[in-house]
Amino acid sequence: SSGINAEYGDGQEVASARSIWTDRCTTDKASSGERSPCHCSVFQVRDPAKIPIVDDNLEVAKCNIFDKDDLKTHVEKADVIISCLGFTPTWSEPVPYFLEIGTNLSDLMKESGKRRIIFMHAWFTNRDDWSEADFITRNVLLWLVIGQVLAGMLQCEEFLETTDHLDYTCVLPPGLTNGPVTDKEFVADDSNSYVANPESSMRISRADVGRYMLDIIDDADSFRKIRAMGVKGVDSFYDVVMDQMEEFKRLFF
Repeated sequence: SSGINAEYGDGQEVASARSIWTDRCTTDKASSGERSPCHCSVFQVRDPAKIPIVDDNLEVAKCNIFDKDDLKTHVEKADVIISCLGFTPTWSEPVPYFLEIGTNLSDLMKESGKRRIIFMHAWFTNRDDWSEADFITRNVLLWLVIGQVLAGMLQCEEFLETTDHLDYTCVLPPGLTNGPVTDKEFVADDSNSYVANPESSMRISRADVGRYMLDIIDDADSFRKIRAMGVKGVDSFYDVVMDQMEEFKRLFF
């Protein structure tokens, strides 16, 4: 059996993909006669009321993610940790909480002998890549809105690279939408903090990010990687601008 701990402010990415994971397990079980590989998942959240999903294989647990003693109980029970945390931008310095949470989870996983952890970050954590972004993304979204969020994510990534006891993957998606899960083909890039592929969309649904993270849990090729990802697709200029406006409103209003 595999226990999956997902910690998130409201759990949307992993919760949205939960139906895929359950369907896949049900199909596998029916075809092979074996027990489902995901018989227990635990979502550690700040507000359980934001997770309306009911599933026999799902437990929603309220957790103070900054309290190592609170986290320890959940980490000890899990085989895999998926962290989809997000924080409000700061203006003058990197958001410190990504590194704090990453350090705490690293310590607890080392104590309990756990290895597999997946973080959800975002495109362009490496500021050297910002020149590759379009004009509006670079000068509005990156410089004025989420630059210090990305800087905080980068601190966590640099810390993870110093560890030797974790099979981590930092998944870096592009702009997030609230669209449904799809069957679009994924594209990935381990060399940049964005996907340097003209076929990659600059938008992805939260549900598809969840689908991707669940897909790579056992993929050894993704271990110890900072991996930008996306789905194949073509964006209109209007869609990109509107998505960035929605993200701005979500963060500040």
